[in-house]
Amino acid sequence: MCTAMRLMATLLLVTPVAGWLGAPLTALRSRAAAASGHRRSHPVLAELDGAEVLGAAALAAANVGGASVLLKRMRDEDRKPALEIVASGRVEAVEDRGTDDGSDEGVDAAVIVVGAGAAGIGFAITLTKTFGLDPSRVLLVEKGDGVGTSFRQWPEEMRFISPSFNSEGWTNSFDLNSVAHGSSPAYELHAQHPSGSQYADYLDDLCGIVQLKKRVKRRCEVLRVEKGPDGAFDVRVRSRKADGAEREDTLRSRYVVWAAGEFQYPREGGDCVGGAELCLHNSRVSSWASLDGDERVVIGGYESGVDAAVNLAKAGKQATVLASTGTWDVQTTDPSTELAPYTAERLREVTATGFSPRPKLMAPLRVVSVERASEGGFNVAAEWQGAPPPGTPPGR
Repeated sequence: MCTAMRLMATLLLVTPVAGWLGAPLTALRSRAAAASGHRRSHPVLAELDGAEVLGAAALAAANVGGASVLLKRMRDEDRKPALEIVASGRVEAVEDRGTDDGSDEGVDAAVIVVGAGAAGIGFAITLTKTFGLDPSRVLLVEKGDGVGTSFRQWPEEMRFISPSFNSEGWTNSFDLNSVAHGSSPAYELHAQHPSGSQYADYLDDLCGIVQLKKRVKRRCEVLRVEKGPDGAFDVRVRSRKADGAEREDTLRSRYVVWAAGEFQYPREGGDCVGGAELCLHNSRVSSWASLDGDERVVIGGYESGVDAAVNLAKAGKQATVLASTGTWDVQTTDPSTELAPYTAERLREVTATGFSPRPKLMAPLRVVSVERASEGGFNVAAEWQGAPPPGTPPGR
């Protein structure tokens, strides 16, 4: 059965985007303003220098940026659980020590990391602080204007769904949104669910503390990567100056790490759904409250889609969610197939009796096409993937 909807509203196309709400990313956290409007300028940071990373439990006081910081070295027992992970599948032996001779002759850097977001900054810190690679031998190439640009492009209302909590004081666990051992976004930001801008601040601060800021090449987009006959990689880039002038160059490195994420590369073309080009992808929204009109249709009902519906409702806009799966009714032991508790709790808030306007949740539906309506708005064609909910009008 096909349902056709004539909607006098701008459409929002929501597709899964890695890191969108800070969901299952291995290191995400931004430094955000605390409730009082101030940020803590002294994150707890593990000071790890190369050979000492495997050793002693030591505490040292230091002064970073004029603020007293507690620097603690990683203890042997902190690393033990990670070394005892049981994995199935193919396992290959890895040498304890590589063959790096410390020479970078003929290359711009030993390692080029594409992307200065959570994954890129976290990996660079691992290389320099955990494995002792000199920061001068690592180059981060960032398409945006600075560290954590993708997080600064989040909608203003968007928050991490993974909670941030500083448990360093009494357990061996870590902040879920941390990108470096010993750092805690919760401690620095004093926020359990930081915004994108807050997390970008955290990454930027961390980058400065570990002396990597000067190793970030900003406004530099990677065009292609090719491996040369000598085994080194040629990374073709296009750099953009502050005045808009552009130039292309080739950077050479012995290794390339891709950490660009997906948020900056959303699926917006017709290969997603017919008429997708008429929709506004959620990664293009600066604020749900600032969108024109008072009605929106959201295509997609997982974390991003439900987050959009919740924020639209709180902004006083009517939201209709068309989803292939009614995630709001799914309860499983697999956290990747049901809504996060943080998301589900907020959805219950805006669908509760007495809240207005309450979002309309429709599933299971498969959107077939989106077209402009002659009288304004859009026509959305969708097919029921199962029995329509009781009370649904025929053909609707």
